[in-house]
Amino acid sequence: MNHYYTSDDEKVAKSVIDNRIREAKANALSEQFWEYGYNFCSDCLKSNGVRLDCSHTISVDEAQKTRRAELSWDINNIKVRCRECHIKHDNRSKL
Repeated sequence: MNHYYTSDDEKVAKSVIDNRIREAKANALSEQFWEYGYNFCSDCLKSNGVRLDCSHTISVDEAQKTRRAELSWDINNIKVRCRECHIKHDNRSKL
């Protein structure tokens, strides 16, 4: 499937979703940096020596399957997490 729907029934191409996600992740990192002066994991607060990811609270897959594709690029659905916390979050979400 190459298209998904928002909760307003807007049909959005997967390539558009991917571009919007990239922009939203960059914005999430920028917002955190400008607010605090550095980037850190919003779960464990580690910053030094850890790889940071942008993690979706509601997964992109779930958002697309439930016709809420806009959650994929909603900055309020994206958290900065270290790799360890990101993996823990994803594993909890699968339960």
